[in-house]
Amino acid sequence: MSKYSQERIVEIFDKAVGKKAIASHQSIPQITGKVAFERLRLEANDVLLDIGTGTGDKAIRAAHICYQVIGIDISRKSLEIASKKALKEKLDNLFFAYGSFEEPSKELDLAQYRITKVLAVYSLHHLPDQLKKRTLGTLTQFLHRPGRMVIGDLMFFEDPDRHSHQFDEIGYDGGDTDFPSGVEYLRNCLSDLDAKVRVERIYPLVGIIVADWSP
Repeated sequence: MSKYSQERIVEIFDKAVGKKAIASHQSIPQITGKVAFERLRLEANDVLLDIGTGTGDKAIRAAHICYQVIGIDISRKSLEIASKKALKEKLDNLFFAYGSFEEPSKELDLAQYRITKVLAVYSLHHLPDQLKKRTLGTLTQFLHRPGRMVIGDLMFFEDPDRHSHQFDEIGYDGGDTDFPSGVEYLRNCLSDLDAKVRVERIYPLVGIIVADWSP
């Protein structure tokens, strides 16, 4: 397994931006993203932080529902495309900015926004376990109560070696730049942050985590 490198991940994302997507809307990553978005249960007064927003599809969809949306990503090329999409939709309640899991407020001070929901789809798995734990703690500091965080991502319910023939199907590179955690590790990280946690299994190596914080 390789060591974590944000620079390598940015390079991969930037290269992927220029490629035409051929994945079916019924692919496991697409299904995971759809279910995760639904689990947000967005309302008109919500402020959403979409971390790892990519080219902004979910953030744009959310901006048609809730009060305000902030999308952050480490790929500036992805953010350029996201901003152009938002401009075409004439959305004035949507902001895109550079930011990472390590430094989510790199360009935009997230503490200034009354964030009530956080979404992370197929992004958190790029972090090693200890960095995931630290990141989740940081994100909860920006989340107002009552608040909800939804993670839709690679997470191990079973031994991944038993499913190695389907790594491509679920979007797992086998440990090159992907570092998925066991589902219990993620559950415990969020429980330790006083969240009420619910887990949904999409696939033996993919799932949804819904974490709620009371007022």
